[in-house]
Amino acid sequence: MTDRVRPARPEDAECLVWLDTYASAGIRPALARYVQASFTPQVFLDKLADPQQHILLLERDGHLLAYALLQEGAACPGEPAWQAELATLYVMPRFAGQGLGRCLLSASLQLAGQLGYHGLWLSVFHGNQQALAFYRHLGLQQVGDCYFEMEQERHLNHVFLLAALAQGNHVAPQ
Repeated sequence: MTDRVRPARPEDAECLVWLDTYASAGIRPALARYVQASFTPQVFLDKLADPQQHILLLERDGHLLAYALLQEGAACPGEPAWQAELATLYVMPRFAGQGLGRCLLSASLQLAGQLGYHGLWLSVFHGNQQALAFYRHLGLQQVGDCYFEMEQERHLNHVFLLAALAQGNHVAPQ
């Protein structure tokens, strides 16, 4: 088995899927409409064409297992000097716990540094205990809150910052 991180290409657009974070209690109409509108191949093709958005994939033997989306020019709530957002870090649940998220987070942090940012910020749904534990295990500190809005719903998210490390931009647990 060979894992590798690489930039996404247009032919990857059909494989970029995300769903279960906000579907913790199941699917309901608002979530279904959001997913059907937001995660189409065309939406991902548009993201790939946008020079401010960078999608990194982690694949094993040609199969996509995880991806990250880095958004430039996205001001962090309460910390406007932080302009590189890790908008998505998604690992297929079956492959969680294998170091894939850490690998993509490291690659995203390295990319942010190459793009001239001193680190990145991200937000995590307050009910996603697995992701919260992951980021806290890696030493990220919560610096505030924000809300993800979908139709008339507001979902609390916790905001975290991750500064670039001088010794090679890697992420390791504390």
